[in-house]
Amino acid sequence: MIEDRQHEYFIHTQAGYCYYSIGNNPIIFNLYVNPEYRRRGNAKKLLQYVINEIRQTGYQGNINIEAKPREDSISMKDIVLFYEKLGLSVSKDNQS
Repeated sequence: MIEDRQHEYFIHTQAGYCYYSIGNNPIIFNLYVNPEYRRRGNAKKLLQYVINEIRQTGYQGNINIEAKPREDSISMKDIVLFYEKLGLSVSKDNQS
């Protein structure tokens, strides 16, 4: 559940898009990469951009992310590992 979306932002590229919120508890809540651009590092590039934007505000705490893989995409286990490697915290509600 997202409680703090006071400052929502959106990044869009040819490869996909990402929504995120910068507030008291920054969160990335919607990441999508078009199927033809998957497995080419595009999700990582989008997330690194967003993480950098959040860090530029001076925020140094955990950055949360919602993990909701699409049926035709990546497994929950793999997506959680991917996010954690980038230093993100996956909400426990989404780790089922």
